[in-house]
Amino acid sequence: MNDERRRAAIRVIESLEKEGFEAYLVGGCVRDYVLKKTPQDYDVATSARPEQVEAIFAHTVPTGIKHGTVTVLQDQTSVEVTTFRIESDYQDHRRPGRVKFVSSLKQDLARRDFTINAMAQDRHGRIYDYFSGIEDLNDKKVRTVGNPVERFHEDPLRMVRAARFVAQFDFELDKQTELALLKCKQQCVYLSVERVTAELEKMWKARRASKGIGILFTCGLIYSLPPFNNWKIQDVPGPDQLAPMDWTDDRIIRWAYLLFCCGVSSDNAQSRLREFRLSNTDIAAITSCFRLGAEWKSLTETTAKRLLLTEGLTNVLKASGLAKLLRRLPADVFLDKQLQKWWDEMPVTQVRELDISGKELVEHCQQPAGPWVKKTLAYLLEKVALGQLPNQKNVLLKEGCYFGANHSQ
Repeated sequence: MNDERRRAAIRVIESLEKEGFEAYLVGGCVRDYVLKKTPQDYDVATSARPEQVEAIFAHTVPTGIKHGTVTVLQDQTSVEVTTFRIESDYQDHRRPGRVKFVSSLKQDLARRDFTINAMAQDRHGRIYDYFSGIEDLNDKKVRTVGNPVERFHEDPLRMVRAARFVAQFDFELDKQTELALLKCKQQCVYLSVERVTAELEKMWKARRASKGIGILFTCGLIYSLPPFNNWKIQDVPGPDQLAPMDWTDDRIIRWAYLLFCCGVSSDNAQSRLREFRLSNTDIAAITSCFRLGAEWKSLTETTAKRLLLTEGLTNVLKASGLAKLLRRLPADVFLDKQLQKWWDEMPVTQVRELDISGKELVEHCQQPAGPWVKKTLAYLLEKVALGQLPNQKNVLLKEGCYFGANHSQ
């Protein structure tokens, strides 16, 4: 694979081996290598202790040194290097209370969540697969390393990750792993909203997001997962209802569709989204998409242009995408190009493009500033955009004063 990040990680391994230590690529990068996919990052596991890693490399960051992780800056690339370790005494359903450094690669791999993530590879390309990860990749199975109940009790997020890997690779759950999800689902209540949100964001990047979300419902995880556990979700959407989620790869539309599947209404969509600690920008975009898409109505050229002026092209395009998922709009209707055409036809699309300002309006009309100014500018914007008025200062001031005088209250 022609990947500079991989070459940087291999150079880190070579440096560690030169000093007499074992070192391997581990985790997701090995899984992706087997699947012939380009990894997002490369992690290295080594027999060297953290202080020894720091001594070998000139540029390091002690990112998680208590747990054995040092970030090495190699050839302008960051490579996480972690000492072989075993973990025990999980006290907060996330972090191990005890970390013990070991010299065995197999022991290190045994602590990992799923077999497909528990493989290592040396710098020559040889793969170390003690837990049948390659077999599970070939069988398209997500299976825990060891006892699934123990793995999920250690960190309940692994249950959500199991669903996400099913979505990411279009795999299925191993039967014992699925039974453990059903048994351990109530442990999800201990997860933080931030960790749940991060996994959902990864889910939205998966081509079969519907399968992952389906597992959250069918295995009952969603009823214990914050913040869903406070929503009193009544219905369990079936595969047919969830399937449209895979018709788009737009995360905003997928968020909005999830709200719909959870029975959220337009009135409380915004407050529900705030519970996920999303950015204000995301909350506004998803709320707009949900509100417009869930209540989509057929558009004429005039009503479409009015909608575009009030909501913006991006929001309307996303809402039309949601409307297709909700079957409010036929899937074969190619509305995007028409919306873009109508948007491009309008001579102005924003108030600041008008040939007058609010200050000029106040001065010319000799009225005190107030809500009428914003209302008047919006009225003038629509008139100019629809071709009913020219964008000329004298015309706009005259029409604006007339409108403002009748809408000053």
